[in-house]
Amino acid sequence: MVIVAFVPIVFPKLLGYQSYNVISGSMEPTIPVGSIVYVKPVDFSEISEGDIISFEAGASVVTHRVESIDESQMLITTKGDANETADFTPVAYTNVLGKAEKYFPIMGNVAAFISEPVGKIVAIVMVLVGAILSSVGEKSKKKKADEDEPEKKKKSGLNPKIILFTGLVIVFGSVAGFLFIYMGYQKSNDLYNNLNEKYVNLSETNQQWYDMMDVDVSSLQAINPDVIGWLYVEGTDISYPILYSGDDDKYLRMTMDGESATAGSIFLEGYNLPNFADSHNVIYGHNMRNLSMFGSLKFYKTDDNYLQEHKYFQIITADKKYRYEIFSYFDTDAASWVYGVPYSDSDEFGDYISELLNHSYKDIEIGKDLTSKDKVTTLSTCSTSGRRFTVHGYLCETY
Repeated sequence: MVIVAFVPIVFPKLLGYQSYNVISGSMEPTIPVGSIVYVKPVDFSEISEGDIISFEAGASVVTHRVESIDESQMLITTKGDANETADFTPVAYTNVLGKAEKYFPIMGNVAAFISEPVGKIVAIVMVLVGAILSSVGEKSKKKKADEDEPEKKKKSGLNPKIILFTGLVIVFGSVAGFLFIYMGYQKSNDLYNNLNEKYVNLSETNQQWYDMMDVDVSSLQAINPDVIGWLYVEGTDISYPILYSGDDDKYLRMTMDGESATAGSIFLEGYNLPNFADSHNVIYGHNMRNLSMFGSLKFYKTDDNYLQEHKYFQIITADKKYRYEIFSYFDTDAASWVYGVPYSDSDEFGDYISELLNHSYKDIEIGKDLTSKDKVTTLSTCSTSGRRFTVHGYLCETY
């Protein structure tokens, strides 16, 4: 059972496929929630209308069908089969992970379970119990054969120990991968703790908001010029540098110092300007299990009092401080209209703000006074419901 559970994850990778779990219903009924999708890299010329492709969208991976292709710009318009309209932003070929060649229902749920710590523990226990039972069974069979048919030649067959050994290799290899991820967590935590200690001065007792935190952004930019500022959600542990590379890939799994890490970095949407001048900015961060990065954003929807105690976040640059007041938060699709950028002072942006208010899980009074002249920043992370969770704040003060 353990081997059967792990083979769909391990074996396809040997053939050059990447596997992804389907956690939203945007491609139903073709690809149900809980499916596993096998994706293989392809050249741009191999992509045709009607194909199903997987691509990076911010900090997410989306699997949708190709609606049309702009060959001159190498842009691809996509749409989920269950969605009424095409995805808001065309996909650049550089963000395409490949074509979805195979997909199987249910197996995604299995893969998701055994990739979790609990799933790995269950797998290890099953293998250990199997090892004990196999050993006892083999000894019992050998003893019976020796007693009843001492002179009969034993039949040849597949040695159960080979199967057991294969299972052990697969399971413990997966556990080693889990430990590698854990070490990545620790590496990221150490890095950002050191940055906070060395370059950040936090004093929440000050009465003025702009005196709460001072950050030596210039020194951080000397380390990495892609640092454009610092994000701080007041009263929380969300205190990280903001990176900008002009794309949504570089810092997805890379820290500020260029090291590979599961937690990656907090980074600004590639279509935004790096000076936060756009009417709408999107900042991405992973939803880590240890609540690092954007892991604690989930408390806005699970704790009724959390917003009242943490209604502001700050973006601190080398020469300015921006304070945002949260006016909306909700779950949305990975390729949602929410991620439209950059916008400007227009009726379209006014309608966009209205939609943010309409979808909010909580009716926040301050949002009713917003207009298209306001500037909005969205914090986006993965959601425990299998979608994306977004928190929206408007620029209320600048210093």
